[in-house]
Amino acid sequence: MKAIVIGIGNPSFGDDGAGAEIVKELKGKVATCHLLSPSLEILERVKGYDLAVLVDAVDVGLKPGEIVEFSVEKGRNRKRFGGLTHTLSMEEVITTGYELFPETMPKKVIFIGIQVKEISPFKKGLSREVKEAIKKVKSILIDNILV
Repeated sequence: MKAIVIGIGNPSFGDDGAGAEIVKELKGKVATCHLLSPSLEILERVKGYDLAVLVDAVDVGLKPGEIVEFSVEKGRNRKRFGGLTHTLSMEEVITTGYELFPETMPKKVIFIGIQVKEISPFKKGLSREVKEAIKKVKSILIDNILV
């Protein structure tokens, strides 16, 4: 199965850099890409893959470091995506992709969100809780999803 992991977020904003960190952790093991925000560029990056895994920091009221995971299905996840730390929702991007490029979009898109502890502009480094969650996400991806 041809897969890509896309990490989303800004490493200069504390825990928002979780997506960037998972890309660093997986480099060389699977195709990876880092984007600062969920833009339409995602569509170009996922073309031709069977599976796309999107990893991003979320703020949905869970305990810091908690992980949420679900498959992205057109029009079904609007409320879940509401807690992203960016302005354009992932659901809007993915839905647009399936409408415009149904033949080249991945058959499966999985979203993994890591609950932030703190997002602060110009603060480098991740909280302990998010660092631990990144280890778990890496293990989940390597052992269960990317096999």
